[in-house]
Amino acid sequence: MKKNNDIVSEPSAMTYGMSDYLVNSGLLSQISNLSTSDKQYLMGYIAQEVAEEETEDDVDWDLIDKDLPPYTLDELYARLEESEEQIKRGEVYTETEVRAMLKEEFPWLQ
Repeated sequence: MKKNNDIVSEPSAMTYGMSDYLVNSGLLSQISNLSTSDKQYLMGYIAQEVAEEETEDDVDWDLIDKDLPPYTLDELYARLEESEEQIKRGEVYTETEVRAMLKEEFPWLQ
């Protein structure tokens, strides 16, 4: 009888290409317990993470560092003073407002 070595069982096919760390982490079994909505948010979160990592990988930080000299103490004190003035004028956000803005901009983080 001839064996067909081209057939892969479903669990192996599902994890093909994944690192041993991911396969053994238990994360995959936890995903099956999530609601469809949570899975969609998780996919969005992961997609955002990947996009940010790809963007960071494309940046030549050495060039950026050369273009941006460090702040002087006088500049830092001026920035602090401006921040204090903004607080006095009430130009601030509450924690609730910041959380609402973050939820609007990053809905998958909820």
